[in-house]
Amino acid sequence: MLYCSINGKQTNQLSVKDRSISYGDGLFTTGKITNGNIEMLPLHINRLRQGCIKLKIEQPNLNELNDELQEIARCYNKAVIKIVITAGEGGRGYSRIGTSSPTIIISVSAFPERYELWQQNGINLGVSSLQLGISPMLSGIKHLNRLEQVLIRQELDNRAEDDLLVTNIYGHVIETSCANLFWLIDDQIYTPDISHSGVAGLVRDKILANIPNVRLGDFILTDVEKAQAMFICNSVMGIVPVKTFNGKLLSLEKLSGIQSVK
Repeated sequence: MLYCSINGKQTNQLSVKDRSISYGDGLFTTGKITNGNIEMLPLHINRLRQGCIKLKIEQPNLNELNDELQEIARCYNKAVIKIVITAGEGGRGYSRIGTSSPTIIISVSAFPERYELWQQNGINLGVSSLQLGISPMLSGIKHLNRLEQVLIRQELDNRAEDDLLVTNIYGHVIETSCANLFWLIDDQIYTPDISHSGVAGLVRDKILANIPNVRLGDFILTDVEKAQAMFICNSVMGIVPVKTFNGKLLSLEKLSGIQSVK
């Protein structure tokens, strides 16, 4: 870790009373710093705002947070910045009555160089043996309850692929261990509906806003196996092509226009 602050003070010591520890009571967003600027910063701030609204967490002063983030980012040429907002410190039990103001944690880490190689060369994507639960109340949010992703990543650490596609308990394709998923069949672009499981990524939102007629739906593995091209995306890695899916060779040329979406 290159930097860490909690509520504006440079430290990595968090109170054991913080509700993020006992309940995962909070949310986060992770962005890329390039040449001293946070890419898509307004979208990250809006994600935090909307997450606080949905989780009913008191919103911190997001204008002040925006300024603080810009000041921190100026110190780095290329890095990853993570912003966590928790519901604050409280006592034992689920109730938030009596909790403190929200806790804001900002950390900066080194940028994973493999992502640039992935963008150039593509990745090998497999299928996870694990499945996501159904949670419409929390779907789309980058909340702090990420044990499913921890277990999926543990599986990936023991596999040869670069990432794994994940379905939910109904067998619907949702995302990968850390990214949203798109695929092409006869020039039609598809992506999963994430109303009941998964994270609404910022790059996913930009693609849906800039590319018309992307087809959303409840798709199963046999639908995805028909793909001729495929890519994954998040706000740190950007758009990454998939060169093989479950051992099947996919086209990289079909993605040339998509990778230019900003």
